[in-house]
Amino acid sequence: MLELLWPVLVALALFAVLGWTLARLIGLRGLWAAAAAPAFSTTVAGVGSTVAGWIGMRWSVVPALGVAVLIGVVIVIVRRVTGSREVVRFPRRYRWWTLGVLAVTGLAIALLIFRVLGTPDAISQTFDNIFHLNAIRYITETGIASSLQLGQMTSPSGGIPFYPAAWHALAAIVMQLSGASIPLVINAMSFSVAVVVWPVGALLLARVLLGSAPSVMVGAGIVAAAVPAFPLLPMDFGVLYPYQLALALLPVTLAATASLLGIGHHAKRLPAGWWALVLIGALPGLTLAHPGGFVGWLALSAPMFVVFGVRHWRASTSRSRRIAVIVAALVYVAAGMLLLRALRPPLATRQWPTESGMGEAIWQVLTVTLFYPAGAWLVGISILVGLYWVVRERSGEVMIAAGMWFIGAVLFVAAEALTWGNLRDALTGSWYNNWPRLAALLAVALVPLAALGIARTADAVTAVVRRRRVPAAKRLTLAIAASVIAFLVFHIQVTPQAEDWANNVYGADEDSYLLTADETALLERVDEIVPQDAVIAGSAYTGASLAYALADRQVLMPHALMDISPDLELINEHLADAVDMPEVCAAIDALGVDYVLDFGADEVHEDDENPLPGVQELQDSPAVQLVDSEGDARLYKVIACGRG
Repeated sequence: MLELLWPVLVALALFAVLGWTLARLIGLRGLWAAAAAPAFSTTVAGVGSTVAGWIGMRWSVVPALGVAVLIGVVIVIVRRVTGSREVVRFPRRYRWWTLGVLAVTGLAIALLIFRVLGTPDAISQTFDNIFHLNAIRYITETGIASSLQLGQMTSPSGGIPFYPAAWHALAAIVMQLSGASIPLVINAMSFSVAVVVWPVGALLLARVLLGSAPSVMVGAGIVAAAVPAFPLLPMDFGVLYPYQLALALLPVTLAATASLLGIGHHAKRLPAGWWALVLIGALPGLTLAHPGGFVGWLALSAPMFVVFGVRHWRASTSRSRRIAVIVAALVYVAAGMLLLRALRPPLATRQWPTESGMGEAIWQVLTVTLFYPAGAWLVGISILVGLYWVVRERSGEVMIAAGMWFIGAVLFVAAEALTWGNLRDALTGSWYNNWPRLAALLAVALVPLAALGIARTADAVTAVVRRRRVPAAKRLTLAIAASVIAFLVFHIQVTPQAEDWANNVYGADEDSYLLTADETALLERVDEIVPQDAVIAGSAYTGASLAYALADRQVLMPHALMDISPDLELINEHLADAVDMPEVCAAIDALGVDYVLDFGADEVHEDDENPLPGVQELQDSPAVQLVDSEGDARLYKVIACGRG
């Protein structure tokens, strides 16, 4: 796995240069700066790539740095004009607890990901990964990374006017700077997001809502590493790399929202205007990574706005101020409903069926059995204990923690089991009515409440130990030992089963979904055989189109879901018959096809429902000549139409 180290370091350095610097300029320090850096970097990449597309500039680290410098200059000018010198940080006396918890949490997640990947350049054997792999190649080749233009890879006619491309833009820069292969870059991005971005954000949100006690940090770290529905599930199901990034950025966005509203601990160290700037700096990145993250922010921030409204209602001393609170609440609800409706994807993509009955779905929530067969029931117990402490404390902050969990649970249950179609679509249509995506969201939403249950219980036990006059050094030793044991018990209780489940997605053997071991071996030789300017035909459903990403050769179908021109349709249906069909030769000449990768009829979804007879099972076709093969995977040269 050492091959991952360099691109991981490049990715983290990119977050530091683009985002951490901006966070420092705003006045964020410590955990706040570390959590905000990836969010700001993603915003810089998402906005910068779009602007670069508008002005015709190739995407690279240069325009990204330009956007970051421009924003930084504006921040410096504003701070000097306003005389602002405020900074925000958590108490330094808990620095070593913070670093220790982050290290242990990151290590636990890192080991899980290493075991799932198996090899550093393993690829996810899933349908969506065809697009992700080829999109990075497309960006580095064309210089186009704009969310308004990346869809042209599969829809040159403009049929896909928007595709959230911030993740791909960042990955392309990491590839350019590191020189690593696309599979290595993708795994490095996933590793960085899961091992660094996610734990830092989870600890930040817990500390903002629950305080800075070591028990809070330990509780948040334990939970962040103990529910494989996040960050593992988006690497397993889909595959949903952009969604993984968006959800990893969600905690810092929620923490900034709470601070802007004057909610939480240390929320008032910066003026409201600067907290608004932090939120504005995070939201575009969250959205351009994946709109599902933005809708997740809308949903999970609702309890914060409720608490904010209630506090202002109680503090209002006049009728006019209370009317203003009511009007603001109505505007907020109306705006939220409009955004939920506007951000829903097309109806054809929202047809995911329910998975289980209502009772089973609720049981899965209570036992934290989210997607994977084994439940994180220790986390479930922590949630129930957390609810007990919510009832005891009844502060706005702990109620927000409970509200976030409740909203995440309702959305998950609705997607998995609600049979009232219109209501289900209204609630979860923004996530395609796809319950695994809501499982990942719930895994994020439950962290503060579960951490509350662990932290407050640990504090109660500590109080008992103190009353027995146990020496401070011994108490510290016991606390560290108990924390490590809890990490191990919570983690081991569920992650081995999730690892076994997810490992099948990354293995490359004769039964792999997308690329078998033979097909992978043949693709590794394609760049030695096929000229740089040649074009390769083949079925995207069988993985043949990955010659673009893995061998740097042009393909006719960079993805299965794409515009099919009349010429492309002719080739897909009749290239094997080119000797007897002159119109096929015209299509071959028009598209410049020189080679064909024939990976048989086995498709990524194992349904074989998308046969392309013109480019499959070509062993008896006089239109092509075998050039190379590995097992059943074959590379042919087109010899018909005067190309022999």
